Amino acid sequence: MLGDRGQAVAGPGLVTWVGHATMLVEVAGVRVLTDPALTQRLGHLRRRAAPPDASVRRTDIVLISHAHADHLHRRSLRLVLDASPGATVVVPRGAAVHLPPAGSPRVEEVVAGDVVESGGVRIEVVHADHSPFRSHVDKREAAPVGYVIEGNGHRLWFAGDTDLFPEMADIGPVDLAAVPVSGWWKTLGAGHLDEERAAEAVELVAAARVLPIHWGTFSPEDMRGGLPRWLPETARRFERALTERDLLDRLVRLEPGQTARW
Repeated sequence: MLGDRGQAVAGPGLVTWVGHATMLVEVAGVRVLTDPALTQRLGHLRRRAAPPDASVRRTDIVLISHAHADHLHRRSLRLVLDASPGATVVVPRGAAVHLPPAGSPRVEEVVAGDVVESGGVRIEVVHADHSPFRSHVDKREAAPVGYVIEGNGHRLWFAGDTDLFPEMADIGPVDLAAVPVSGWWKTLGAGHLDEERAAEAVELVAAARVLPIHWGTFSPEDMRGGLPRWLPETARRFERALTERDLLDRLVRLEPGQTARW
C-alpha cells in the first residue's frame, strides 16, 4: 500500500486500480477483477488514461456490482472471458441476462448477505444504494451490491456505486475501502457519493485506508481536446473532505495502472 508520501506499507495482498471502478485484487493466490471497463471508449465516454495492461484480464473471479453499462460492460467482459475462460462471474440477481454471449461462463447471481468462497478468499455480498435498472429504457431490476473481499486476515470493501445508507457502518471495520468518488461528469444524481459523502463513508466503515475509485478515468468526448478542467478537481476536493475529518493519513493515492499493497 502507498501512504500519502508514497512509502511502502506491508499488507496481505495487492490491489491495482485499473481505472474507473475496475480493480484487480490479488490475495491468497486468487485474482479478483471488479467491474471491468477495459476499452478506450464506453459509449460516449472516452478513457483519459493509458490503456489497461492486458494482463489484468487474467482472473479467477469477476465481481459485477450493478448493471449500468460503465460497470457491466459487455465488450470488456468478453475480453476477460476470452483470457480467463474458467473465471466465475458474480452478478446481482437479475443481471445475468445482461452478460455477453459466452462459452458457458460460470455465473453466480447474488444478493446482499450471500457469500462466495474460492481458495483462501471469502467474498461477502453487501448492500449498495444505487439504481437497480440498466438504463432509463431497460427497467429489468437487479439490485446493486458491493463486496467485502477477505483474505489472509484482512478485509477490502469494494463499494461498487452507492450513496450513503444507514447500514453502511455495519460493513466495517475494513483494512481498505475502495470508495466511488464522483464519476464521469461534473454533477451527480441520487445513488452516488460526492467527495464529502465519500469521506463520510470512510469514517462510517472505519476504514484503515481508502482508495478513491470511479473518478478521473472517463469523461464525455470534448471537441476542444485535452483533459476537461473539472476532472482532476475531484481528487483535490476529496483530499479536502478527508482533511476536514482528520482522515487524510488514510488516503492511498494511485493513478490508473498503479499497484499497492493492502
